[in-house]
Amino acid sequence: MVQGNRSAAKRVRGGFSLPELLIVVVILGIVAAIATPGISRTIRHQRVNRAAALISADLQNVFALAGRQRAPVHLAADATNKTYSFSDRKTGTVFQTRNLGSTSEYQIGTLSFAPSVVDMFPNGISSSALRVTVGTGDYQRFITASTAGFVRVEP
Repeated sequence: MVQGNRSAAKRVRGGFSLPELLIVVVILGIVAAIATPGISRTIRHQRVNRAAALISADLQNVFALAGRQRAPVHLAADATNKTYSFSDRKTGTVFQTRNLGSTSEYQIGTLSFAPSVVDMFPNGISSSALRVTVGTGDYQRFITASTAGFVRVEP
């Protein structure tokens, strides 16, 4: 008799039925559809924030580079290609070029420098104050650099 119970127990199958699995898949699809726009917005904001921090660090580094080189450093920005570069003002040797466009990890939609050309001098002074706008879609950040070399990301 004990052996008969074992064979009956083997016939009973555990698990979920097809309608139960379909209900779970539909619920997961609805949750994913609700969460996707929020996640996408967060990713765009993070890209802009990281690009703003990178530009700020680059501007601080170019002021330091001018002091180390004991020669003016030239900043030239290209808003169309979303790039900027630092070069020696006298020889034209390019120290660094940064691309923030669609081919980079940042995929920035808007990058503008006002003015687009600035010289940084060894004494820590720049030829003019600089305002950088970086953004994508509906989100933008602004970076300012004073003529005295103070760089900050505006909140």
